[in-house]
Amino acid sequence: MKQSMYNHYVTTVLFTKKHRRIKILGHHSDLELYGAGRSAAVFRIKNEHKVIKIFYPSFEKTAMEEKLNYEKLHGSPYYPTIYEAGSNYLVMDFIEGKTFFECLAEGIPLTSQHIKDVDNGLNAAREAGLNPSDIHLHNLILTKEGAVRLIDTARFSQEKKCTQWEDLKWAYARYYQRTNFPKKIPRWVMYAVSKLYRFYQYLPVRKEKN
Repeated sequence: MKQSMYNHYVTTVLFTKKHRRIKILGHHSDLELYGAGRSAAVFRIKNEHKVIKIFYPSFEKTAMEEKLNYEKLHGSPYYPTIYEAGSNYLVMDFIEGKTFFECLAEGIPLTSQHIKDVDNGLNAAREAGLNPSDIHLHNLILTKEGAVRLIDTARFSQEKKCTQWEDLKWAYARYYQRTNFPKKIPRWVMYAVSKLYRFYQYLPVRKEKN
């Protein structure tokens, strides 16, 4: 079977693990590193409005889960389209814009309509039989046109209840919408809040409430 160009690109990406962290040693010249997370690295493809999400060696199962979830969401305006998938990669739309995290860091206003758009996107996932989970500021994108897009759906197939988005909405209504609340928030503050939030999730009292 003839190898696709995208599959060839994937074979050129070299990873190494050092001190529990994945580092990228090299990749094809047509690829530009766009971002790296816990389970994968994303590369923008030269001269195409697409990206390749390449999963680290121990996350092939996650790649398959995300592929299946995106297939269930095919046609939804809130999620990127998948063009090709392999055992450890996905080729999808490049969504140009700012993450909600970047919007807060740069002082770009997030409106109540943006929050409603996220809700609409999550409801679309539920209607497709999925269970939206792990919704955080890095997975929500505000495009240049002002539309909201959601990415990273691998955990949408898990069964446990996730309250992360509801907690974010509560903070938005309780604090962000106040007239005197700063609309530009330092990155270190958001990272600190995120760590405290994750710690709170493991407290026994939290588990009893859920």
